Amino acid sequence: AVFPPGEAKEDWAIARALSDVLGVKLAFDSLSQLRAALYAAYPHLAALDQAKVENPSAVSKLAKGSTKIGKDAIAQTITDFYLTNPIARASATLAECSALANGAMPLAAE
Repeated sequence: AVFPPGEAKEDWAIARALSDVLGVKLAFDSLSQLRAALYAAYPHLAALDQAKVENPSAVSKLAKGSTKIGKDAIAQTITDFYLTNPIARASATLAECSALANGAMPLAAE
């Protein structure tokens, strides 16, 4: 995340300014006040950046290298790079690239 460029405002500041215009002033004037209000109402949000270790002995075992990795090959999860998202799948150009990559379409002679 970065600060907005120029005179642009962050989302929370826009919502706060809009609340004044609408005549329903929100109870925060800064990002820290907003976060404090959110943490008070929803305590689980305060722990979003913290990792909870369920089984410390398992972590120690991994750190010591005592866990064996299988000899199975790592499978490729992406079967068609050109069709990995909805925008690419809707593109006629990337559909042609996919067909060319899979050998379903011959290359044109130049």
